[in-house]
Amino acid sequence: MFWPQIAIFTIVVLCLSWWAGRRGRNRHAGLILPICFILFGLVLLIASFFIGRWEGLALSISSVSIVLSSMICLIIFLKKMSLLKQGHLHCSSDCILHEGCP
Repeated sequence: MFWPQIAIFTIVVLCLSWWAGRRGRNRHAGLILPICFILFGLVLLIASFFIGRWEGLALSISSVSIVLSSMICLIIFLKKMSLLKQGHLHCSSDCILHEGCP
């Protein structure tokens, strides 16, 4: 259940980051969401130690998957930003990471 959970969280965070980047006036708005999810996952991980037993174990597995999926999304967005900055990628009509796009 761990790997499908990471895949689902990665898709959700990528979609939410794309949506936040499209709606936000800041060009880095899509990067803020994965960072917030990383912090949220770390808080859940710390809280799982205080809960204990099987519930704490399940919460810690979920929080680790949230942190890993958010890191994957952050790496994807940072790689896309660096490729756009170097000129290896061209802007599309829904570009959220590059200034001067239509």
